[in-house]
Amino acid sequence: MSETPDPRWTEITDDLDDALNQRLTLAFLGSASAGKDAAIRALFGVDFGEIDPIPGSTERMRVAALDGEGRFVVVNAPGFGDIRAEVDAVGRKALEHMDLVVYVVNAEGGATIDERRDLDAIRRRGDGSWPTLVCLNKIDLIRPQHRAAFIHQTLEQLGVPRADAVACAFDPHPAIADAPMRLQDVVDWIYARLAERGKALAFAKQLRNKRAACQPVIRGAARKAAVAGAVPVPGADITAVTWIQVRMVQQIAAIHGQRLDQDVVLWMVGELLAGGSKGFIRWSVQALKAAGWLPGAQVAQAATAALASAVAAGTTYGVGEAAIRFVQSDQRLSIDELRKIFDRVALRAARELPDDSDPIAWPEPPPEVDEATEL
Repeated sequence: MSETPDPRWTEITDDLDDALNQRLTLAFLGSASAGKDAAIRALFGVDFGEIDPIPGSTERMRVAALDGEGRFVVVNAPGFGDIRAEVDAVGRKALEHMDLVVYVVNAEGGATIDERRDLDAIRRRGDGSWPTLVCLNKIDLIRPQHRAAFIHQTLEQLGVPRADAVACAFDPHPAIADAPMRLQDVVDWIYARLAERGKALAFAKQLRNKRAACQPVIRGAARKAAVAGAVPVPGADITAVTWIQVRMVQQIAAIHGQRLDQDVVLWMVGELLAGGSKGFIRWSVQALKAAGWLPGAQVAQAATAALASAVAAGTTYGVGEAAIRFVQSDQRLSIDELRKIFDRVALRAARELPDDSDPIAWPEPPPEVDEATEL
């Protein structure tokens, strides 16, 4: 066991505590038939109508804390006009501290002039400081062949850029889907906007679907690892990429309401990156050597640099998935089980990266890596 924490570990845990203690206010707006309650239920796994409202809430504008501590507040109202019309002390406080708006539109009914006016009012009042996601809910009820045209026309009517909208179904018809549709896109959009305010992790921790909550964390870490371009080599010192992965593992654990100590995280990451003679890491190092890289040398050639970047990102995806499975098993998975998960996910991710350059000519991996099965 480590006698004293590494300074980098202390920095990670301090940042984690700060991120989890952020106050967050989200507003879910839309008509009674739009599906606001379904959106809140799909995202956070709670029935908003059964949560005790904050004193001062009205019948039309309900304000409630989802976390039991009053740090994560949700406003549920038919529209922005209803908030403005009923602003008592509670309403004003919610308005002043609002971080983000999720505006839910009933796709089955199409866009209305009131919704356009409402969105225009949000844009004017927020001065751009309130990121607003428009969810075209109940898209499952629009015939698939008509959806693209419907989405384009509806967003034009609402004056909403495509990048700020998601066509989804929070409570789809059971004959069409047995789970919310495009929920990950909703999570990703909200997470990205809240990350700019340092509040993304506080949001992610409250999400019902923990796997969906962890995906933007893993993608963000993988991007940083790819830029760093360092390659974790068996036996080498802990690299900058490894500390990116350590931070990611701690965030994944926090989203699941767990805390892992330094020794557990460093053990897990270290064992995964050490790999075995047939593991992804050993194979990727062989691929790098074949591309012209020499151990201890700087990564200079463009092809080798792209390969190194893909390896760094791939290992980060692998560590991220292994971390999810580890905390969801109550930390009971063995290192051999975690390595199988790591190898499978790291290989798949590395093969798909980078997205914006020429494909990398990966050599064929050994069957033990390529055929690693999900546990």
